[in-house]
Amino acid sequence: MNAKQIKQNGSAYGSAHGSRNDRRGTVLVVIVVVMAMLALVVAGAVRPVREEADLATMRVETARAFYGAESGGVILMNAIIGRAQMPIEGDEIVLGVQRIGFMQVPGEDGVAIVEGTSGDARRRVEFTVR
Repeated sequence: MNAKQIKQNGSAYGSAHGSRNDRRGTVLVVIVVVMAMLALVVAGAVRPVREEADLATMRVETARAFYGAESGGVILMNAIIGRAQMPIEGDEIVLGVQRIGFMQVPGEDGVAIVEGTSGDARRRVEFTVR
């Protein structure tokens, strides 16, 4: 092969082997495809972890809501025996992210309903007052 043919083909091996730029382009395409596949694998692995974190958060909020409702029951019991002021139906107590709501407050005998909320979680506790 003479110098003129080498200059035209860009390689002493001819166009059958491709130029150096063609090989670089192929390597770049392979790298992009591998990176895309890795991104899909990582995204698939992150989803279950996120769902588990959401579930754990809801469990914590549910426990807070229950304990808030239970605390409202303690307030009612103390009010019945005269140690605290009786809440009025519809009263609310806000403690940070928790809320205690007195949904139903009996006069003397009846059923008291206290609702505790925390985030999206709600728990109701019913007490029979005699």
